[in-house]
Amino acid sequence: MNYPISILMILLFSCSIIQGNSRKNILNQKNWIEHRAVYPDAGFVIEFKYPNNITVARSIDNCLCVGVKTKHYDENEASFEDNTRQWCICVDDTADFSINYLISSWKTTFNGEVTEKRDTVTIGNLKALRATLKSKEPSVSYRQLIYLKKYSTLFEIMNVDESTSKDFEIFCKSIKIEGYKKP
Repeated sequence: MNYPISILMILLFSCSIIQGNSRKNILNQKNWIEHRAVYPDAGFVIEFKYPNNITVARSIDNCLCVGVKTKHYDENEASFEDNTRQWCICVDDTADFSINYLISSWKTTFNGEVTEKRDTVTIGNLKALRATLKSKEPSVSYRQLIYLKKYSTLFEIMNVDESTSKDFEIFCKSIKIEGYKKP
């Protein structure tokens, strides 16, 4: 009877050691890579840093997504993303969606009761709204959403993994959104 409990405890302890080691590597900012994306039609450039043990995917649904590399899909298949989309910066015209609409739509992905907490954060000298959504449902249990408007663009910055929230803060502090003039 104690044998299954012992195996479970060993597995849980092993996983926490692995997670702890990978988190230590991520928080070492010396190993972070800079990324720059130009949006010439919208008139801005986004720059940010991310850990070298994860990757930036091609633009997916107007989003720059950072996450653990996954199996590459053929572009003719239903999905062609190449990472877990752990952190994303999505861009939309401010006229297309309201912030409350986007937050409400994320709530529909949760099953059961959702707790919402709102506060403000600063992203590159601009105040931004942060909404943190949590649920007791394990399949979809967390979203941290940051909304900021600049250059008539709504930026939705997202974290889908609560265990990376400290790294996500570093990621957010590295975000710079600057004007761009076509050459």
